[in-house]
Amino acid sequence: MEVMFTILGGMGTAATETFVHMIDELTPAEKDQDYLNYIVFNHATIPDRTAYILGNSTENPLPIMLKDVQQMNLLAPKFMIMTCNTAHYFYDELQAAADFDIIHMPRETVKHMKKNIPGLKKIGVLSTTGTRQAGIYQKAIENFGLESVVPNQEIQDATMSLIYDDIKATGKFSHEKYKHIVDTMLNDYDCDAVILGCTELSVAQEEYPLYTEKVIDPMKVVSQNIVDGLYN
Repeated sequence: MEVMFTILGGMGTAATETFVHMIDELTPAEKDQDYLNYIVFNHATIPDRTAYILGNSTENPLPIMLKDVQQMNLLAPKFMIMTCNTAHYFYDELQAAADFDIIHMPRETVKHMKKNIPGLKKIGVLSTTGTRQAGIYQKAIENFGLESVVPNQEIQDATMSLIYDDIKATGKFSHEKYKHIVDTMLNDYDCDAVILGCTELSVAQEEYPLYTEKVIDPMKVVSQNIVDGLYN
C-alpha cells in the first residue's frame, strides 16, 4: 500500500468527522490525487475513557484499543493519530504495541503554542474530567515550563454538560454556554490562552469560532502539522 496514516476515531464520531474535514480543508488540493492517503478506524463502541479513569465503569478501553493498534500494524501506516484527548491516558501502552509512531496530540499542541503565542505563560485547560484528573494536559504544559490552570467545579460541570449532554448526545450545543466557559477561563482566570482538551470542544470551536489566536484546538494543530508534512 502507498504511504498513508491511520486515524483511531469514534471517540466520538462527530469529533472524528470534524478532524477528517479539517485535514481535507487544509490540504491544498486541486484534484482527487492531491489529497492525503489515510484510513479511519471509527471504532465507536470503544468504552468511555472518562468513565473508566474516574472509576465509574469497569469497562477498560485499553484492550480494545490495543487490538486496533495490532490491526493497524498490518497496514504499516506512517503514523497514527487518536481523535480523543482522554485516550492519551493509555498512550505509553499503545505506543509500545505499535510498529509506527502515535502522534501525542497534547504535547504537539503545547509545543505549537509555546512557539507561536508571544509572552505565553498561563494556559487554561478545558477537558473531560477524566483528562483533567489524569493530568494529561497539565503534565504537557508543565514539561514546557508553563503554568496550567483548570476551572472550578461549576465551569468543569458546564464543560462536561457541553461535551456529553449536548455535543455527544445531540450534535448541538448552546453557543452562549460555550462562550461563557471560554470567557471565564480567559477573563476570570486571567489565562493567556485556552486549550480545548476534548475533541467535542473542537466540534464547538469549528461551528462557533472564538478568539482564534487564544483558543487553541489540538485537532486543528495536528491537522495542520499533518498537511505540512511535519510527521514525515
